[in-house]
Amino acid sequence: MSLEQFAGATWWTVTHLGSSSLLLPACLLLMWGLWRTRQTRALQWLVLTLGTAVGVTLVSKIAFYGWGVGIAAWDFTGVSGHTLLAAALLPLLLRGLPGLGHWGAVMGAGLATAVGISRVVVEAHSPSEVALAWLLGCAVAASVLLALGAARPRHPALIVAPLLLLGSFHTPAATYLPSHSWEVRVALWLSGQPQPFTRADLHGVGPLSPARP
Repeated sequence: MSLEQFAGATWWTVTHLGSSSLLLPACLLLMWGLWRTRQTRALQWLVLTLGTAVGVTLVSKIAFYGWGVGIAAWDFTGVSGHTLLAAALLPLLLRGLPGLGHWGAVMGAGLATAVGISRVVVEAHSPSEVALAWLLGCAVAASVLLALGAARPRHPALIVAPLLLLGSFHTPAATYLPSHSWEVRVALWLSGQPQPFTRADLHGVGPLSPARP
């Protein structure tokens, strides 16, 4: 394996840390652990803020795929889901590991930043899409961390949840949920378009661009 191939494989491993295939099951375990340890306020904030952020992400993507709603000047076609989930959940997941505490949250935020960079490197998203997702995700994590305060809930689910991140080293495990395909299918169903809008269309050079006949 060449150095370039190794670097490419490393970036894909990093990007998988934001995969919904890994983070959604981890989030369910996190919620279970918070509920079992009676951290109801933190759980409520997690459900409310993460649900809102995911909703914003889905709406932005569906609006673009189905109707071409984006911002060409920012190269913006929708919020990065990988970056959002990573920034929202990695700080919370790593904080739950014994002995890490707030340093775990800091490490999680650092990993989330790396996930965002990886999404640009693998050309899945633009910097603006990653930046907005990172801010949204950090807002989610911060709200839950503030609700937890100095509490250190202990439950097996809170230890098992971050271990699911090891699946990032195995591409099939990290990509079994075809979330992108689902988003496109919903967008086409709602809009009635035969094919989704692309980044090329946003910049006036794609087949669905208004600038083209």
